[in-house]
Amino acid sequence: MVTRRISSVGRYEDGGFASLLPLFGAVAVMIGWGGVWWKTNSLQELFTESLAAFPNMIEIARTGFVLLVLALSCGVVLALAISIRGQRRLAADLRTREAELAECRGRLRRHVADLERIGDIAAHDLQEPLRRMVAYAQLLEAQGRGREDEEAKLYLAHVVDGARRMKALISGLRAFVTVDSAARTDVGVSATESVMVARRRLSDVLALSDVVLVVDPLPDVIADQPSLVEIFVQLLDNAVRFRADQRRPVLHVSAVRDHGMAKFTVRDNGIGVEAGRVAKMFEVFYRPHDAAISANGGIGMGLAVVRRLVERMGGEVWVESEIGRGSRFGFSLPLDRSGENVDQEAKAA
Repeated sequence: MVTRRISSVGRYEDGGFASLLPLFGAVAVMIGWGGVWWKTNSLQELFTESLAAFPNMIEIARTGFVLLVLALSCGVVLALAISIRGQRRLAADLRTREAELAECRGRLRRHVADLERIGDIAAHDLQEPLRRMVAYAQLLEAQGRGREDEEAKLYLAHVVDGARRMKALISGLRAFVTVDSAARTDVGVSATESVMVARRRLSDVLALSDVVLVVDPLPDVIADQPSLVEIFVQLLDNAVRFRADQRRPVLHVSAVRDHGMAKFTVRDNGIGVEAGRVAKMFEVFYRPHDAAISANGGIGMGLAVVRRLVERMGGEVWVESEIGRGSRFGFSLPLDRSGENVDQEAKAA
């Protein structure tokens, strides 16, 4: 990205033209004092002749004239100072708007890349289950209706499986595309409470897999609570899906404070991911494991939804993983400092 520098002499609508006012003011003051100096002798003679009968008035007139010139000069300087201050405020506002625009451009580029990937993959992933359904349905039709045997039941099972997978793909795609259009309210939210809500939603899955869930004390953040709950649901569900068969699943949710942000980590002791595939973990429809594992590992949309939700609330996502030892999924959100301010006021009182 090329950052536009706000120059000292810029367009009038940018406020840059105001930087020329000090020069104009200095020239005006110099001209004014030059005129006063040039007129001093004639004015002095006029005052002396007119006020010869009043000696004290001559000094008063001179002093008054000098004070008038000084007052006018101070007025010019004050006006210039106000103008310069306004220009600096405008320049700061322009820099802020430029940073916001750059962030929006970055998000737009990522969204366009996501949509392009959706278009490329939809031709295969969304049509493949449909082709299977059609193929097995044609086989059933060829063998004759009403015929009950194991082969026909197998074909029916494939048709049902294909239909369910197609439904899951469409639902996941819809959830991903509608993230930005969904209404949200960013307020102070308890991350601990959000994890507990996610735990209740996944209670059957966690119980079936005999999962040990450890939750450290978590800070409050500025976020949309339904979105934060969905983030934890997706991360916990992903960890359960890719658990290691030889050991009991242990999930650990923790957080640290870092420069006004809360950095959350969801760590598991699952099968892990190869280093070369980690960078693509949050891409749309990406499944890092082989077909056998991916058959039970979702459709590759959960982590992509997590990324969109986190970025929408002003945070970032990342992942670290090691084959055979597990993964650490992280995301950041702005801290809620309202509680800290209340505590500080209470202590001060």
